Amino acid sequence: MMIVTQHQDYVNSVLRKLDIITATLLLTGQVTIGGVFLQTNSSFSVTVGGPITGGYRLESKDKSKLGNAVIDIIDVLLAIFLLADKINVQGTYFTLGRFSVVLGGPLFRGAKTEARDAHEYARDFNKFLTATKR
Repeated sequence: MMIVTQHQDYVNSVLRKLDIITATLLLTGQVTIGGVFLQTNSSFSVTVGGPITGGYRLESKDKSKLGNAVIDIIDVLLAIFLLADKINVQGTYFTLGRFSVVLGGPLFRGAKTEARDAHEYARDFNKFLTATKR
């Protein structure tokens, strides 16, 4: 039982570090909000990405200072929520040539990402890889 607890503590530590790294990327402008996923259980999650993930940094359509300031405020709020452990990195969303980091959790009416989730994600990812090799 102690080995399982140590393993879960280690995985939770890695997950927490991912939250902190993502918050740092948000605060330094390397990633920005990219979209919102509405989920069937009335929760939602947001994606963040940018040039570092193969995408682009979101800017206001007409390059207005106010529009860009609103986007920056959203990014800062997401970083604060990550650092306060109100939301967490939940996974990644892959698309052609780029990926986004998906954020969600209790503040967005979803579940907190924990060690058991990481094991499920790894299992699902391995199933996906196996299915695509056929």
